Amino acid sequence: MIKRIIFDIDGTLITGVDFSSYVANTLKKYGIEDLEKTKQFLLNMKEYEKTYNSYDRNLYLKFFGDKLGCELDNHFLEIFFQELRKAIPENAEKIKSMLAAMNEYELVLLSNYFEESQRNRLTAMGINDYFSEYYGESIMKPNELAYRQAQGIYQPSECVIVGDDKRLDIDVPKSLGFKTIYVNENGDIKRVEELSPRLIKKL
Repeated sequence: MIKRIIFDIDGTLITGVDFSSYVANTLKKYGIEDLEKTKQFLLNMKEYEKTYNSYDRNLYLKFFGDKLGCELDNHFLEIFFQELRKAIPENAEKIKSMLAAMNEYELVLLSNYFEESQRNRLTAMGINDYFSEYYGESIMKPNELAYRQAQGIYQPSECVIVGDDKRLDIDVPKSLGFKTIYVNENGDIKRVEELSPRLIKKL
């Protein structure tokens, strides 16, 4: 029996976001108006996750400071997190309805980024309070420990991971015994709002 549903965020709960304007605005407010530096930041967002196993503020600031050839401090992250609050879909009513229908399950988050920023975005969407726990900052996917932390007190077979990344959200957790729902045009569901208790019970 399924007890816990573990949601990815970007590409799953939050879709259709182009981060380029938020990065550009952050750099501008920080005093850096350079299109090439904006491009470098965007190009290295995934590179950070290939280099480190966690989202650590000091490592993050040094990594991107080195890539941009400048010094970044915590003020940069404060500006960036404020900008990212706006990096959400215009309407989340269907997602809210879906989450409200999942009230028999424990809902948690597993997302590779800083909890503060991701929670801010979900709060702006009006859905943050549905999720009791957050994982993915101290240990990132696809590290096995990230999934083990996210399962909490339950067995993997009692958990469903819902996500859009074939490797991080489907293939790796399946190999660890988790149930999964692939959110993709060719997946189990096309959009996360299509998730339903009936679908969960079929797993």
